[in-house]
Amino acid sequence: MSVVVQVCARCAARWPVLGAPAQWCPRCHGVLLAPVRTDHNQPPASRGFRWIARSPLQRSGLAAAPPTPSPTPRYTEIPRWGLHDHVEAPSTRRDWPELLANKAALFLTVTTGLYAFGVLAELGRYAVLLRNRTRLIDPTVLAVSDIAVFLGQAGGMLFALLSGIAGVCWLLRMRRRTFARAKKSDPRTPTDVVVGCAVPGLNLVMPGVFLLEVIRRDPRAVLLVRAWWSLWVFGAVLVLFNWFWRSRPGLQAMADGVLLAAFTALVASATALLALMVLRRLEGRTLKGTKEPVTRWVIATDPLPRTDADKPAAKSAEKTEKTSGNADREAVAS
Repeated sequence: MSVVVQVCARCAARWPVLGAPAQWCPRCHGVLLAPVRTDHNQPPASRGFRWIARSPLQRSGLAAAPPTPSPTPRYTEIPRWGLHDHVEAPSTRRDWPELLANKAALFLTVTTGLYAFGVLAELGRYAVLLRNRTRLIDPTVLAVSDIAVFLGQAGGMLFALLSGIAGVCWLLRMRRRTFARAKKSDPRTPTDVVVGCAVPGLNLVMPGVFLLEVIRRDPRAVLLVRAWWSLWVFGAVLVLFNWFWRSRPGLQAMADGVLLAAFTALVASATALLALMVLRRLEGRTLKGTKEPVTRWVIATDPLPRTDADKPAAKSAEKTEKTSGNADREAVAS
């Protein structure tokens, strides 16, 4: 039996047509489509409706006229656009922070050597002073002593300054790599790190804090950082005490100041050496700069093999068991 229905465009409900076609769905109040017969499937062209998509500009009449079709492009040869490999020219600008970070270990090594040489120069100066108590000193020996002291102390101070600048650049790079590897953001900005390492007073506390923040479960690295931190603070106090001691008058105070300068240079050399050890440890390298071997611990599941040293003991134990067995059999026979 053929029935004429209207389909709702919103809920797809079918409503029979009784008289004139309706416009709204009684269920969802959607738009009812044109009436269709249910006895056979009509083609879309004869259903009385079709979907047409128009842009808002076409609805308002503001759409521009469609462009005239252009001719099909023709090429006399194979087009070469998009086939060029554009390689950016390497930048000639030097990355000074990266270069200084790479030179931090070298500067610390030179600083350690210069301050160690300064210790020997100060001890040589003290020996000259002791000999000058009874004999005159050759001017050449005095000149050599002055040059050695100047090279040890002034050179050590210069390379200590270079080591500090390079060490800050290295610390910024190490923090950037560490937090990027952990997929976290660095809570310290580069300005915070530079200010904490450059401002007097703060540079006695903050560098150790910055180093401990990049250490991940390495007790040896923590121990090295704490040892370097202690020597760093002790060396700063010792420099201030050295300046105070040199202001005292008298020949004996001056002679004692030479020994104090030698001890200060020794502490400075040890501080630079510990800083180098901290740098190498955090980079996973040995003190010489080579890659540190990785140690992996595994659980031993098989029994330990018997060595040659255990064989005599095993044989003696078997012999003792046989002897005791023979003694028992003799006792039973008797």
